[in-house]
Amino acid sequence: MAVDTDTVRQMAKLARLHISDSEIDSLASEMGSILDFMGEIAQWEGVENPVGRPTLRREDVVLEATNSQLIEAAAAHEKGQVTVPPIKGAS
Repeated sequence: MAVDTDTVRQMAKLARLHISDSEIDSLASEMGSILDFMGEIAQWEGVENPVGRPTLRREDVVLEATNSQLIEAAAAHEKGQVTVPPIKGAS
């Protein structure tokens, strides 16, 4: 899918990015390649892969958890509370 330079400029503006004029053409080409590849991926559902098995995607399952289960699953916890390392530079 071709992406024109005006679209790149509009996206950069929305993202509040400064893109120099010398980068616009290459970014348009790269975005087009990404969109083309995403289109190819969208067609993979149910297509047999090179090994001969159908491509399967797992179902997302939402699990209900209690507070204690969430605390136990945290990387660091102490006295029933999740401990979070300080954020560098935050006051």
